[in-house]
Amino acid sequence: MPFDNSSRRSFLKSSAAIGTLGMSGLAGCSALSNVTGGTPELNLAFTVPIENIASLFAIEDIQSELTNLGSEYELNVTRDQSTPDSLNKMAAGNADMALLSTVSYASAVRQEAVPGNISMIATDFWDAHPDWYGITIFSGSDSDITEPADLEGATIGVNAQGTGVHALIVKKFQQEGLDPENDAEIVELPFPTFVEAINDGRIDAGVFPAIFAVSARGEGFTEVYTSQDTWEQAYPFAYTVASNNSLDEKGDAIAAWGEDFREMVNYAYDNRSEVVSLAAEYFELPEPLVDGFFLTNNDYYRQDLTIDMDRLQFTMDEMVNLGFVEESFDVTEYATNDYIPEN
Repeated sequence: MPFDNSSRRSFLKSSAAIGTLGMSGLAGCSALSNVTGGTPELNLAFTVPIENIASLFAIEDIQSELTNLGSEYELNVTRDQSTPDSLNKMAAGNADMALLSTVSYASAVRQEAVPGNISMIATDFWDAHPDWYGITIFSGSDSDITEPADLEGATIGVNAQGTGVHALIVKKFQQEGLDPENDAEIVELPFPTFVEAINDGRIDAGVFPAIFAVSARGEGFTEVYTSQDTWEQAYPFAYTVASNNSLDEKGDAIAAWGEDFREMVNYAYDNRSEVVSLAAEYFELPEPLVDGFFLTNNDYYRQDLTIDMDRLQFTMDEMVNLGFVEESFDVTEYATNDYIPEN
């Protein structure tokens, strides 16, 4: 691999308290490792299965393909209902790493939500890449809403306001000369309900991440606009972050995990059919749904796990311009490529 962490991995021998875990998804747990001075134990929290590709660490058949897991670190993988839940877990010392997106990362840094703060250590996926899926606003198959200007006066579904997907609406409305607060009604609904809500007329359009866009395409929904139509170039949307305290205490183990992350992503692309089946079974999702997007051009750009500091800085500054974050910050102080091998 392009960088060698062998000198960094002397095994951490210091004792650490074993935190209480959340929802299950246990991977290679060694309950006594931290208190006996054995193999370091890492805790990884995610929110969206499969779409957060790091969630694949929960699958035993994929764990067995990784070089370092089980020898240089043990891993607990847990699923949370939201990124604030993951941040709360990190703040309590019960998670070392978590999956965040644009607004949650910026807010956590600015508010120092985790004692000692956090650092981004990997990119999970990019949005608005010209050759891959970009988060898309769909309307119904027979809707009169066919372009962004038609959204004036519409009811638009998002999973939650103040999020990265909500920012896609605000940014496009500003480009169209519309008021995102008064020229449309934003309704919060769970993503899995969007297709039914559009068909029932409860909402006129919705923001569809990659995994849910499979159903929108299957319904013949109308593509109103994409993130590529909104952002001038690709930007990192979802990330793996670690608490700075964990980086200080378990840095060698996290670097070993980073090597495995690169190895896992390469394995997933090289063995797509197998991984699609494993992921669908483990997360109890219909295999045609997973097969309809995951690791295809209907999925996000995922191959570059390293952090592009310039694009990350642009993204954070844009969150401020859009009103989602109060003040920007120097991302190089809260992001590092020291733990992920280059492509």
